Amino acid sequence: MKSLKTNAEITWCPGCGNFGILTAIRNAIPILEDKGISRENIIMTSGIGCHAKIFDYLNLSGFYGLHGRNCSNSEGIKISNPDLKVINFSGDANGLAEGLAHTLFAAKRNQDITFILHNNSVYALTTGQFSPLSEKGWKGPSTPKGSFEIPFNPI
Repeated sequence: MKSLKTNAEITWCPGCGNFGILTAIRNAIPILEDKGISRENIIMTSGIGCHAKIFDYLNLSGFYGLHGRNCSNSEGIKISNPDLKVINFSGDANGLAEGLAHTLFAAKRNQDITFILHNNSVYALTTGQFSPLSEKGWKGPSTPKGSFEIPFNPI
């Protein structure tokens, strides 16, 4: 059986929560296979951001989308082939800022899509702007006086 791991060097920051998500997915895929879902019927979708690097580290089919649009891509894939197991990876900015409307409508439609939110509370790839989930007062290169907003609670 082909390994889920790739030869790509992992470039996430030390201590990033994305490592835990990657490990969980690597552990979950064999369980799905044991339940009769072949690896060829599992597809990943993502937007743009640190979360999307998970593509580089998993030997699975996938589709990169525009920033904030991966829920729409996931829905299109599921509608066109309902037998696929669609796993949607989204960052906090990707899913709850640019893509909030797409995320809400995907939830409303309630298709069989697994949505995994990578919450690092920051736009990490673009110099560290605050995201909808950044704590009030969080300081970064683009907000030296701190975020003035109360974080959005997606739950």
